[in-house]
Amino acid sequence: MLAFSLLLSWVQVRSDTFIVKSSAGEQRAERVLRELENFHQLLGTFVFKTSELPELPMEVLLVGDQETLDELALEYDGKRIDVAAYYQPGQDRDFIVLNGRIFPQALDGIVYHEITHYFLSRSLVYRPAWLNEGLAEYFATADIDENEVYLGELSPERLQVLRNERLLPLKEFFAVDQNSTYYNERQKANVFYAQAWAFTHFLMHGRHSQAFKRYLEELTKNETDILDYLKVNERELEADFLNYLATFIRRTGRTEVKVSRDAWTMKTDPIPDAEAHMTVSEIFLAGGNLAGARRHLEAVSELEQQFPRASYYRGVLARMSQNPDDAKDFFVDALGDPQLAPRAAVQLVQMGELQIPAARATLIQASSAGTRIPDVYWALSELYLDDLRQIEESVRLARQAAVLPPAVPSGDVIQPPADHVLTQYSDGVEQNIRYRLLAESNAGPGLQAFVPPYYPDELLAESLAGEVVMDVQLTEQGDVAGLWLVSATPEIFGSLATAAVREWKFEPATAKVRVVVEFVPR
Repeated sequence: MLAFSLLLSWVQVRSDTFIVKSSAGEQRAERVLRELENFHQLLGTFVFKTSELPELPMEVLLVGDQETLDELALEYDGKRIDVAAYYQPGQDRDFIVLNGRIFPQALDGIVYHEITHYFLSRSLVYRPAWLNEGLAEYFATADIDENEVYLGELSPERLQVLRNERLLPLKEFFAVDQNSTYYNERQKANVFYAQAWAFTHFLMHGRHSQAFKRYLEELTKNETDILDYLKVNERELEADFLNYLATFIRRTGRTEVKVSRDAWTMKTDPIPDAEAHMTVSEIFLAGGNLAGARRHLEAVSELEQQFPRASYYRGVLARMSQNPDDAKDFFVDALGDPQLAPRAAVQLVQMGELQIPAARATLIQASSAGTRIPDVYWALSELYLDDLRQIEESVRLARQAAVLPPAVPSGDVIQPPADHVLTQYSDGVEQNIRYRLLAESNAGPGLQAFVPPYYPDELLAESLAGEVVMDVQLTEQGDVAGLWLVSATPEIFGSLATAAVREWKFEPATAKVRVVVEFVPR
């Protein structure tokens, strides 16, 4: 019982690039992480150096119990497919599911195979099945040692399959996809995978190697046909391949590649069952298994109440299940998760929720930090376009009224106490913007970095002036920690002024100052 309990306890081994969650023991998890880093440091930075990897670390689920393996198994034609591992791309992060019960000696090649899929998915815009699996099989035989990599190792097992089975004609071979029997039925898949390995070996080491490399380079940008790059027809290529397989493949020496690796660290921690359920639910969501995702998210909720990461994926599940109200609440909760907050904010904007201040602040912070999530910049553009639409509507209404609208306070109104008098201690002007700083004494923290508010051309053309008053709480470093809008005349200038003042930098001082911003047409 103790051995069984230890087998099913979950441990997490991580680097900056990968996270391995294992119920198959700590030692195997550490071995898998080492091989992932070996591939990433050596082959990943050399062969796939143009790959742009997601910000969230890839997760590998190393499963040691048969029940979870059965639940995560792939299916074809209503039947479970037994595989040692598979790669599952996701919207926010990618996954590898790995059978932790296979012999440790077999782990290296399996890990190399699956991590190749990871890099290919991030490198190539077009990946036919023969190329996707051929490159994965080719790199699965890589021999990685310190700062050297040997490519082109022969596989006796694959050669034996090719000797004993009928090869697919290239026309059929090129037509295989993920729905084909040659991709999913064990016996036929063995032939396809062996032929994909041999054909890739032929292209990498045979007389078409330079054209093949140009073909791969083109696939990073566009979809194209291999025959167009090799300058041969299908019959000639097939004859070349069979000749290579019969005569030259055993004479081909390995290719040695020397590369330098960067330092990396490994951190090992036990993790609660809720973390494992969370990863399984993400894998199910990425694969479209909503029932499985819901089941494991419910398990997370039972095990741990406060889990912002789970809130985000509950929101994803609710959106996929057409429950927008629930999705909104879950995504708002997920704004508290440091990793997933920008993605939650994007989801809210996609749903048309454009008036949530925390979501806007999260997107601005992520873009300022240079996030590589392209949807963050799209979401910000949607918010700014909505701001512009509101301004245009206000201008239209102002034209109709032919007078300025009355001042309407927005947000929390803070008035100084009657016995406190605010005194101006600084002011400035830049282009069409004038500002004044006030405090309860004759001195206050000076302004070090001024960001001018956006003054739309439409308002300047209408000579529409305005004044915005706000109270600002400063941190010890002089950053804006809190901002309360006192008044905006007319109201349309309120969001323009507050968005800019949030970026102002003051002299270091924990203080509250009043800022008056005037929009002055000329």
